[in-house]
Amino acid sequence: MTDDERRRFFRIDDEIAMSFTLIGDEYGGEDIDEQQTDANQEFHMSLEVQIRQAMVEVRSQNSKVAQVLDLMNQKINLLRSNELVSQQQPLLKMANVSACGIAFPWHEKIAINQQVMLNLYLQPKHELIRAQAHVAAVNINKNEDTKKQEPYIIHLDFNDIHRSYQEILIQHVVQRQGLQLRKKLEDRN
Repeated sequence: MTDDERRRFFRIDDEIAMSFTLIGDEYGGEDIDEQQTDANQEFHMSLEVQIRQAMVEVRSQNSKVAQVLDLMNQKINLLRSNELVSQQQPLLKMANVSACGIAFPWHEKIAINQQVMLNLYLQPKHELIRAQAHVAAVNINKNEDTKKQEPYIIHLDFNDIHRSYQEILIQHVVQRQGLQLRKKLEDRN
């Protein structure tokens, strides 16, 4: 990740369900058909964008109906993510995330440059993001609340993330950042 990429994307602290597997030298790519996955992801992304646009109109007319429709969409996303879940169960963790990487507390060191296959489940809509990443840094966890169980902060930079996954992640970060800013303003008042 270059310095330009770091400046180009917003970073937020957020609670994210995640799982990852270490990739060994024998890794030759995923077993799934990449073109089919790309087509499915593009279609899913297109539907999500259309749903979000339609929800703005519905919300202005009837907030209760919009709430029910949003919950239904979240449920469908949850079912979809459960179909794609790796064998490893995701953990809900506080993380610092952007469209180019993620940092999170962890119980053990992972070697610098270690390749990982990462699954992120964005809350609260359970949107799945998949990316191949590498360990860019491992730092000491300075958070008094978590450092005893998780003494390290693992920094992953995304190497290979499909543009539609990255777009979902960018939208999530911007929406969550807006929500966090509104909450701060409300707390001050």
